[in-house]
Amino acid sequence: MGLFDKFKQGSKDMIKSYDKVKLNQKLSYEELHEIMKAGTYPCGEPRLTGKGIMHCIQFPPVDKYVIQVALSGTTVTITKIYNGVGGILKETVGDAVTGGWYNALNGENIDLNQMTRIVGEELSRLCGEKGLLKTA
Repeated sequence: MGLFDKFKQGSKDMIKSYDKVKLNQKLSYEELHEIMKAGTYPCGEPRLTGKGIMHCIQFPPVDKYVIQVALSGTTVTITKIYNGVGGILKETVGDAVTGGWYNALNGENIDLNQMTRIVGEELSRLCGEKGLLKTA
């Protein structure tokens, strides 16, 4: 990866807080979790949480964020969400102090954005091995 590519990826990680993986068929959360358990992730092991419409796959919390994996039809969305009310408060205070620049300047935010991308890449690899990735 060249210098320009690294800069381009770094600027994306500063702003983009989600990643998507397109599948060629619908999966249940249980099936997706089984596939994900075979992967290696920098944010820990995925675990199945919730019931009904609140069903999702989450990774262990990292300070004020949690990496969450959600299914919608054949699309898997990996995003970071706040880890409870404390996470929302930290972000709100940070935005108030920095005039809205907190997200862009917060190193933790950038690290978690990178983790969503890494989880997406690993999930794409695992689904590709099973022939589940949607091709063009």
